Amino acid sequence: MSYLDELNDAQRAAVTYSAGPELVIAGAGSGKTRVLTYKIMHLLIEQKMEPWRIMALTFTNKAANEMRSRIEQMVGPKTASRLWMGTFHSIFRRILNSHADRLGFKPGFSIYDTQDSKALVKAIIKEMDLDDKVYKPSSVLGAISAAKNSLISPTQYKASRDIIEADKRARRPMLYAVYEAYCRRCFVSNAMDFDDLLYFTNVLFRDNVDILHHYQEFFRYVLVDEYQDTNFAQHLIVQMLTRQSGNLCVVGDDAQSIYSFRGANIDNILNLKRHYPTLQTFKLEQNYRSTQTITNAANSLIAKNTEQIRKNVFSRNEQGAPIELVKAYSDFEEGYLVANRIATRRAEAHDSFEDYAILYRTNAQSRVLEESLRKRNIPYRIYGGLSFYQRQEVKDALAYFRLSMNVDDDEALRRAINTPARGIGQTTMQRLTRAALEAQVSLWTVISDPAAYPAGLASSALKKLDAFRQLIESFVDMNLRGLSAFEVAEKIIARSGLMAQYLTDHAPETVARRENLEELVSAVREFVEERLEEGSTDISMADFLGMASLATDQDRKDDDMQATERVTLMTAHAAKGLEFNNVFVVGVEEELFPSGMAMGSLREVEEERRLLYVAITRAKCFCMLSYASSRFRNGQTVLPLPSRFLKDISPDYLRVSAGSTVEEVPVRPQMRPLGNFRPYGPAPAPASASRGPEPQVSEGMVIEHLKFGRGVIRTVDRSMEDTRIIVDFEREGEKTLLLKFARFKIVG
Repeated sequence: MSYLDELNDAQRAAVTYSAGPELVIAGAGSGKTRVLTYKIMHLLIEQKMEPWRIMALTFTNKAANEMRSRIEQMVGPKTASRLWMGTFHSIFRRILNSHADRLGFKPGFSIYDTQDSKALVKAIIKEMDLDDKVYKPSSVLGAISAAKNSLISPTQYKASRDIIEADKRARRPMLYAVYEAYCRRCFVSNAMDFDDLLYFTNVLFRDNVDILHHYQEFFRYVLVDEYQDTNFAQHLIVQMLTRQSGNLCVVGDDAQSIYSFRGANIDNILNLKRHYPTLQTFKLEQNYRSTQTITNAANSLIAKNTEQIRKNVFSRNEQGAPIELVKAYSDFEEGYLVANRIATRRAEAHDSFEDYAILYRTNAQSRVLEESLRKRNIPYRIYGGLSFYQRQEVKDALAYFRLSMNVDDDEALRRAINTPARGIGQTTMQRLTRAALEAQVSLWTVISDPAAYPAGLASSALKKLDAFRQLIESFVDMNLRGLSAFEVAEKIIARSGLMAQYLTDHAPETVARRENLEELVSAVREFVEERLEEGSTDISMADFLGMASLATDQDRKDDDMQATERVTLMTAHAAKGLEFNNVFVVGVEEELFPSGMAMGSLREVEEERRLLYVAITRAKCFCMLSYASSRFRNGQTVLPLPSRFLKDISPDYLRVSAGSTVEEVPVRPQMRPLGNFRPYGPAPAPASASRGPEPQVSEGMVIEHLKFGRGVIRTVDRSMEDTRIIVDFEREGEKTLLLKFARFKIVG
């Protein structure tokens, strides 16, 4: 059977079209990832396109990995690995790293995350003696981000009368100077933030016609997922790359455009035909996820929007129960009703807590819900909590990792230089910073040559700084000698003193930090082993940092919350792209959903309506909407009105019930199991080395892989220097592994 036979008529038409640019409008649950995946396979199989000529852009690594895994099963891992597939930021980081010199940067530049950027902005505000209550760091950083995403340079920002006047009205007349200083400091540190990866890609293509022409010729086809979420900078890059060929396929759903606060512009998808006059539009309208009732209810809601590409989404699943609409007396009663409904429905359906999600408009709403769940002994997790790579001790270690690759990274140096404490205090740092600013050089340059950049430091301080310099240079040397990321990480954790500071204290939080450092080293080891197993030599610290720095919230599971099944609590924004059997949307009230901060224009209200549409369409089988007559908000009790959006949903698909307090039923407390701990072992051998004799394997042998599970060896290829095996895994499909690095045991 052909892979095309696995598609419905609309999907197949979108996949096989090849006469020019195309837009695939994919309704909720309509299989857009399948279409994007099969489109790539069609280019590879039917049109014989070289994989490295295909660029596929996504918004999360999770989406890219899912597509790559499916493609691997059809065309094999070797071909799939050569695709330029990944997030906007990871793909363009790769391009920028190859041409950093054209922009004045050095290869191996650091990537500042939000915490790094915010720390730098705070430092600049303090140095400029500005009021941080007026120049709030997060707000200033937001303004800088908006400027970059609109491709407004510091010079253009300063020259814009409208922008300067707006800043004056906001009592922030020096914001342009903060923007200038921020960009200058990043440049001196050989660092870019997330927005820079898009901004400088535009600058690179704009100012270097030869490079633009190279990539226009190199990439024969560009595909983009979730196009409704693109901002101006992303939209312009895609246009530049496809200007000559017109070979573009974008997939998205204007009805799920909910990220304008991040710079996403719905006009990019609504007005795409203006930029591509020959654009062909395909509509995927069959919802495979939800019941007919949930699908029809969502349709009736979104039909009220004026800005949209009209479509008729339908479901052939079971009819399903009406959406429950519940009125509660207060937000506390709403929490009780939700918790009780979960308990009773789970008792009836005999399903897992993992099948339940509670969605809300703001994070502050979770507190009351958490209390209600705890009283019913219902386990839960808050989705989007502090990610592993943002934890203090992990960030400390990553600062050392970054310095080992880029000594000019000022933010990493500030974090590492006195962690653990080595007597380099605030006064020393202030003097170093002053000397670096005056000379317009990095802090490392001052530390490395104190005679050339006198900072007025005592001999004792200079001695401590020199010891730190030697320590960092030893880490740099390990990378220069070609050690793997794991070997470098293991030595940095040991020699820096990061681990030692947590060894003498056995308080729970200290033990947790020690375990997090151990887990970080395990993560680096896992990264190296996976690359080696796949036959890749990209196992350096630079490769690991590239992966870690661009990870997104949806690319991970909360690793400390996997021990038990749990109800998921999250904002409606965070729920996009996910699905659950049972969804509870709480607080559907005026000035909450829609938000009181998003009611200034029709466009803002319509985005709020799209957000509720997204929330409802996360549900497969059951959905409940609730609102309260009174709610405690901002320190006082308010009496909200039901959301205007409730009137937009056809009553044909609703079952209205009055809220009432249900007597709590005592439930026996559940025991929380202890987390599993897996210590890390010796460093993996370099790619060129052998781990010893290869295991004796043959075709038909059953193995159990550490990550991929049980599978059958289909092929043993000894034609190359390193033996490769092709294994058909029960869960993951076909994988090609280097035998000497493959992690498995023979079970039959």
